[in-house]
Amino acid sequence: KVRINGRDVLLYLSKDAMPDSVDMGDNLLVFTQINRPVNRSDSSDFDYARYLLHHKVSGVAYVPLGSWKKMEDRSKLTWKQRALQIREKIVDEYREWGLTGEGLAILSALTIGHKAELSEDLREKFSVAGISHVLALSGLHVGIFWMLMGFLLRPLERNGAGRWLKWGISTTMLWGFAFVAGLEASVIRAVIMCMLMELGRVSGGKALSLNTLGVAGFFMLLYNPFYLFDVGFQLSFVAVLSILMFYPLINRIVSSEHRICRWGWGIVSVSVSAQWGTAPLVMYYFSNFSLYFLLANIVASILVPLIIAMGFLALLLSPFGTIHDCTVKVLEGLVDGICGTATEISGWPLASLSYAEVTPMEVGACYLLLVGVWVYCKAPSRK
Repeated sequence: KVRINGRDVLLYLSKDAMPDSVDMGDNLLVFTQINRPVNRSDSSDFDYARYLLHHKVSGVAYVPLGSWKKMEDRSKLTWKQRALQIREKIVDEYREWGLTGEGLAILSALTIGHKAELSEDLREKFSVAGISHVLALSGLHVGIFWMLMGFLLRPLERNGAGRWLKWGISTTMLWGFAFVAGLEASVIRAVIMCMLMELGRVSGGKALSLNTLGVAGFFMLLYNPFYLFDVGFQLSFVAVLSILMFYPLINRIVSSEHRICRWGWGIVSVSVSAQWGTAPLVMYYFSNFSLYFLLANIVASILVPLIIAMGFLALLLSPFGTIHDCTVKVLEGLVDGICGTATEISGWPLASLSYAEVTPMEVGACYLLLVGVWVYCKAPSRK
């Protein structure tokens, strides 16, 4: 993706033609014909031209071998390019730990949102098992990082000045995490929500999650209206909205004084709430629905926080040889656990139901039904 005369253009270059010496910030002199994006003649179910338009790509071009050369001067890196550069260095650090294959791919995706190492087979396994969302950085990962920061900074909550200092440190660390993660839309939304909720708690007010979700969406769309057409943005917002609507209703069905039972039912409540909200969009965009999503998400809710925590701990302990090696061994076991879970569940009979086509009208009908259920549960007299 390059910028020409203020417009973004997608260039296709053969991998054989790209030497290792080409890096972000390099200027290329290219001889090619730029064309307006069009749909492929053999693909009728995906509007590729509209997809590129929503990602602000104005043209596409193929550059054959010998039709470009690297210039001597370099351009100043953008903030996002700097973030991606740091992310590549962290992936290289994972490689130095001895991680390869699926282990490297899963750890890179879960901790810093680097998905280039994920194979199609691995993506398919996680999708069929119903836990493909854990491979894309979202509110789940930001929330885990936020809780880790809250645990580490808990001593600062003794007075008002300490609480404000905690908010400042947490906000800085959250935006740092978003920066390393490549400033993805779902991560930015989650960081804004966490920042506003923590601010409400520090100032003595009540953190209204629906309001913070609305504020996050407003400012993100003000910055880039095309986020509205991003599938990740849609799924992320709908999942959070569904959790806010249905989690209290589902969670109060079962009441227990045992902490483990409450924790287990809370995981079930969150998973079911999020799945209700995202199922219509998932069926519309991906034409499938995972039947064993609940079991897979229970396992993932245990392993993913541990993987993220151990991943950051391993980075901090890099200078300490023996302790670091032990930490990496534990980390490898956790990654193998979630990979094995996805592989096992995806191989079960009827693990996923496939649909030929789901229309926008049917998606709208599903959401009307969900809203009707929510209204009925909140006010039974309106049935």
